[in-house]
Amino acid sequence: MGKIIHELKKVSGRLLFPLLIPSKKTHSDKILLLKNDSIGDFLLFSGILNFYVKRFGEKVYCLVNNNVEGVASLYTENIIPIDNKKYFASLSYRYDLLNRLNDMGFGTAVNSILNSSVSRDILHILKIPTAYLYGGMLRGAGQWEKRAAVIQSIKMHDENGRYAKVLDHERHYLERILNITVSEEEVKPFIPLKDSFSKSIIDKFSIDSSRYFAISLGSGSLMKNYPADRFMEIIGYLHSKFNIGAVVLGQEKNTSIKLPDFAADLRNSTSLIEALGIIKHARLFVGNDTGITHASWIMGVPTVMIIGGGHFGRFLPMYDNGRAVYKHKDCYGCDWKCMYKDVPAQCIGEINTADIVKSAEELLS
Repeated sequence: MGKIIHELKKVSGRLLFPLLIPSKKTHSDKILLLKNDSIGDFLLFSGILNFYVKRFGEKVYCLVNNNVEGVASLYTENIIPIDNKKYFASLSYRYDLLNRLNDMGFGTAVNSILNSSVSRDILHILKIPTAYLYGGMLRGAGQWEKRAAVIQSIKMHDENGRYAKVLDHERHYLERILNITVSEEEVKPFIPLKDSFSKSIIDKFSIDSSRYFAISLGSGSLMKNYPADRFMEIIGYLHSKFNIGAVVLGQEKNTSIKLPDFAADLRNSTSLIEALGIIKHARLFVGNDTGITHASWIMGVPTVMIIGGGHFGRFLPMYDNGRAVYKHKDCYGCDWKCMYKDVPAQCIGEINTADIVKSAEELLS
């Protein structure tokens, strides 16, 4: 019943709101970037956002998931937060947000390369004069031919079946929209978090700023989560080997996992930007393939990322401070539509703790 009500609200709003929200007769030169994706997707997009801001200044506005608002504000003050869960669930919330966007009179809109149903709905209703969508991950591209420019994507996989890097897609999309060529260096991800802020967060949580590593046990999917008991082995080994404490971060659902006495338990206790402040001064970060793990290597922190085969190649660390630990299997590239019933997925569960520890030791040394 819940799904039926959800769909009814979704469809009724799509039919009703174009009648209630007046069409703008004039549009400004403001640019709306729709990036209401996950934390990791936003952070990998951060260099692209910065490029737009450098090129077009205060004309650029970015619509982001409300859980990344604090981080997004590091790049521009023109941030518009959205609660994706409320967008279709609440007709009043949806109407108010659409009205606000309509009043701003955007002349150009650039949808996320992921083309979420929320962002497509916004473009469908507002009818911004110049709108761009990325064709590679867009279903039903034909319906957009009269109202948007669909930019065809680069190949999703290379000759070995590995996914193209997400930044390659982002850069290709940017280049086709602006009709320019940019280097990877010009749009590489970065997080402009000040040391003074980071140190204030460390002081707030009474962390020894010179003697800790950080770790996160969870991710957005149980299939991607390395077993918690083996994480405890890693924590114990690194503590005894290097005589440093541990800080455990993340929005962890399974808080019943008992941590050792030397580990500071900050699960569900920090905002995203506070977690980044703590990671920034860690000697090492270890985590699953999730947003704050990507944030770690982007900030230059020695990082070990435990990664599976669902999107292998797309989200690998780009810098020398990052190490990806994985167990290659013939079924890599499954788009996380795993043929097995294991939780976590076999490509995660079969990774040896020794391989993770080895990468961690190399980075700490």
